[in-house]
Amino acid sequence: MTETPRSAPALTTWLIPLLCVVVTVGFWVQTRREIASLRDGQREIMGVLDAARGVRTLDVTGAPALGPEDAEVTLVEFSDYECPYCIRHFTQTMPLLEANYIRTGKIRYVFRDLPIDQLHPQAIRAHEAARCADEQGKFWQMHTRMFSPAGTHTPEGLEAHATQAGLNLAEFRECLASGRTTAGIREASQVAGQLGANGTPSFFVGVRDPATNQVRIIQTITGAHPIQEFDKAIAAAAAAAD
Repeated sequence: MTETPRSAPALTTWLIPLLCVVVTVGFWVQTRREIASLRDGQREIMGVLDAARGVRTLDVTGAPALGPEDAEVTLVEFSDYECPYCIRHFTQTMPLLEANYIRTGKIRYVFRDLPIDQLHPQAIRAHEAARCADEQGKFWQMHTRMFSPAGTHTPEGLEAHATQAGLNLAEFRECLASGRTTAGIREASQVAGQLGANGTPSFFVGVRDPATNQVRIIQTITGAHPIQEFDKAIAAAAAAAD
């Protein structure tokens, strides 16, 4: 004659709920995976459709940026540090963009290089200097000092700016001497040309996928314009994002 262990009912009372929890969690994890897979598939399909419709996209991975990382509406500027129109935009319109959109978290702003060698053969120096500053984590401190007329970006002038920006001068000089940033600048300029940029500054306003850093371009603005032009373009991109 045997006895049933008295602990069996107690075991059953907690084992069954535990199994339910395990099954529920497993189902939730699997559902999340399926949703992620569907989203990836959707992105691929949208990419194919966009290409078929002639929709332009711009990859901004690794480019200097300001504003929330999860912001979808994105303004990409291709600029030449010695271009007088770029300087005008930087001094007149950019402060308003910063105050109204970037600091308020409404957009992501991205800067890309587009020195025009035919007009400003020494501008490349300023772009190299900014990228060398980026290696030290101080791109924006150098960037704001780079917009100035042709002929002002002498080695001595760049080192003075680097000092003001708080850079390590030995590392800065080594970076400039190496020329390792030049290829990236030329690549950015090629991208601008592929997108149809035919002057500086050129702006592309669009909707960015934060997961891939791909910007679907909604509108292009060429030249220095008042803030109202950007207000309209940003509003159009925000509507497209919704």
